[in-house]
Amino acid sequence: MCPIKLVGFDLDDCLFDSTGLSQRARIKGIDAMISLGLKIERQKALILIQEIVAEYGSNSSKHYNYFIRRLNQHENYVITFNEQVRYITAAVMAYHAQKIKHIQLYDDVLKCLEKLKKSSIKTAIITDGIPIKQYEKILRLGIDDLIDLVVISDEIGIRKPNPELYSYCLKKFKVKGHETIYVGDNIYKDIIPAKHNKIHSVYIHRGGKYDINITGETISEENRPDHEILKLDELFNIIIDINKKFYIGKV
Repeated sequence: MCPIKLVGFDLDDCLFDSTGLSQRARIKGIDAMISLGLKIERQKALILIQEIVAEYGSNSSKHYNYFIRRLNQHENYVITFNEQVRYITAAVMAYHAQKIKHIQLYDDVLKCLEKLKKSSIKTAIITDGIPIKQYEKILRLGIDDLIDLVVISDEIGIRKPNPELYSYCLKKFKVKGHETIYVGDNIYKDIIPAKHNKIHSVYIHRGGKYDINITGETISEENRPDHEILKLDELFNIIIDINKKFYIGKV
């Protein structure tokens, strides 16, 4: 039997460009408010929405609410309640329309998942977030049938980087860490807790906000991933190498 029985993945910015998609969608929301009559320079509005995202986090559902509230703190802006509702509604509609229309997998994902399924290797997604939002992404990406288990932090009350989130997944499949590979784009939320569970850690460079090639961050030897890849098709050579070492050790 193949020693690698399970491959887990992060979702956002690992299987699809979540950060880029959200940024483009937020801009569409700003443009929708301006088109509806909001008097503000576009560049000033984009800077303000970026500040709000940085302060409240990318997962907040009230970015546009805070945006309007901040404008109302300035003497030049007196926005009535009805106007606020109209602007926020238009922004939210534009935001979701953009995300629904343009969400798509990275070009190496589908082939990888299909190949794993044909190889009888189980697959899991381990992700932080609100369950209904994360499941919506998975369904819209069309990968629900290719994933054997979805583990969402808010669904079980354990959030990354708590290693117990990964332990939970191992227990569900009744596998050990050395029989598992986990692929993620965040050293602290993906790689370190995976290594804590003796899971083979694979860091994928997607060029996103956590990519250490972009940030220039120095990673200690203790926290360094076992493998680094640029594309998911490289994952299969890693599986082959791990399997070879397993069988050699059995001789």
